[in-house]
Amino acid sequence: MNGPLVTVVIPAYRAAEYLPDTVARLARQEFADFEVVIVEDGSGDETADVARGLDRRYERVRAIVLSVNGGVARARRRAVDEATGEYLWFVDADDTWPDDALVILADLARESRADVVVAGAEFVYQDGGRRPIAAPQSAPVTGPEAFGMLLRGELTGHLWNKLFRRSVMQQCSFAPARVQSDLIMVADALSHADRVVFSPSSVYEYRLRPGSIITSTSKRAESLAIIDEAVRADAERLGLTASEDYRYFRARYIQLSGIKDALLAPYDPVERAAHLSARRRSLTAADVWLFARRRDARRFALAATAKTSVRAHRALLKAAER
Repeated sequence: MNGPLVTVVIPAYRAAEYLPDTVARLARQEFADFEVVIVEDGSGDETADVARGLDRRYERVRAIVLSVNGGVARARRRAVDEATGEYLWFVDADDTWPDDALVILADLARESRADVVVAGAEFVYQDGGRRPIAAPQSAPVTGPEAFGMLLRGELTGHLWNKLFRRSVMQQCSFAPARVQSDLIMVADALSHADRVVFSPSSVYEYRLRPGSIITSTSKRAESLAIIDEAVRADAERLGLTASEDYRYFRARYIQLSGIKDALLAPYDPVERAAHLSARRRSLTAADVWLFARRRDARRFALAATAKTSVRAHRALLKAAER
């Protein structure tokens, strides 16, 4: 028996209050050829019971309950192993999306025979404000070309505004970064894809809530090291580690993010000094001038102050938050 065209993957950790509405929203999709795989990630609360209840209530829903919390990357990997759809859509239980999201993604995937479909999305803030995430305005490209777009920051590392062929995602590493593991999965998938296509339509609303990973100041040094290693492995396989695009990615995403983490995350003084010193050494003068050549004025200012004055760099970070 053939599986559905799409498997919708929902990792669930302490998400009992969101899961019923999430599945109900999926049931309203204007596209019907999909299944839902919920992986309950050892929450230790009522989330497992809610997931099992949804499994019993909805024919297209399957709940997989893990006995021990292992993090979102492991939960997604288990979902990919269990999925039967040709394509995968990764969503979070506490977000929203329009009723035509799957129609947009799936129709484009079928028409173009794409391995990855990239669409638009929006950040939705607590005060109701919105910030769009635009997909690149581009003709279809190869996976390595899309990987280059990711390195240059033209294509974001978010999972939820993309549809992935399952056979491509099965080749991914699912490296267990505690935060921002999405980027690793996107980079891995693009590096293995043959064809990537783009849609201007918005298919997802990422809800920024208190404690959201994107807005938190939790420690990220370990996760940044995992991301650095994973993206380097992809770049090496594609022959891109000597490219300016790869150096630009490392300078902005690994080095500058690492300096920000060292200054703002709750490290003890010894840890903070060690992380800050290492990141400032790793950010070279050539990296600073790379931002200038790319006409990336904001990051040029951040990089220049990071190298010359921690006080000035802190002031710029504080100004950026206002």
